Amino acid sequence: MAAPSQARELPETKSRFAGLARSRAGRFVQDQWRGILFGLFGAYAVGAAVFLLAGGAQPAMTSLVAMEAEVESGEAGDDAEGASGDNAAVLDVVAPDATKAASTAATTPESPPACSDINPVDHGVNPGLTGVHALEFVTLDEQPAAFAGYEGCPLIVNFFASWCVPCVTEMPDFERFWNTHGTQVAVLGLAANDRLEDAIATVAERGVTYPTGLDEGELFIDFGGLGMPTTVFVSPEGQILETHSGLLTLEDITTRAEEHFGL
Repeated sequence: MAAPSQARELPETKSRFAGLARSRAGRFVQDQWRGILFGLFGAYAVGAAVFLLAGGAQPAMTSLVAMEAEVESGEAGDDAEGASGDNAAVLDVVAPDATKAASTAATTPESPPACSDINPVDHGVNPGLTGVHALEFVTLDEQPAAFAGYEGCPLIVNFFASWCVPCVTEMPDFERFWNTHGTQVAVLGLAANDRLEDAIATVAERGVTYPTGLDEGELFIDFGGLGMPTTVFVSPEGQILETHSGLLTLEDITTRAEEHFGL
């Protein structure tokens, strides 16, 4: 009877030993896993340090430097391309304006010369003009001249004679007015009923520099003259605005010019 009992106890004893072994192994693993894990991390860190010290990371760093250089080069190229594009845009804007300005300069007529620069000798009679501008005269140096040259400029015509005391008296005032307003208003002196040599001598003696000529008898009547001296104010269009007979001072000349020409 004892033999069967021992036979049953043997398996039970083996089972208890196996359970005890598994329990001890589990507690060992449970107690030691943290150490194992930290050991693995330590080994990885040591290997990485050795790799870096051996120069293993240099290619990667070189690649980064190359990438940065490429990026900077690309940005510089974009900037240059952008600047070129901007310049082209500016040229596109400026070019039409420059072309327009050149076209305007080519088609715009030249501005008329200053009244003081007009030389009536350079002009002939223009049949298409009317009024005073359709008339002609002869200069004191016997050159044919035309009132057409004064088109577009206000004009003061002063009829004088060497034998006329008031005429000779007022001539220096016309010279002063000419020196002050000659660019805005033209002045012309015409000797009426006088000998050519006497008229030339009078102009020289009175220091006259504005243009002068000789009326052979028709112009004085055409301008509405009644006595000597006679001064006529003519519009830029060639129309007679006022005919004054009698002496004029500088103040009188200036006042009338302001009234008729808006100086």
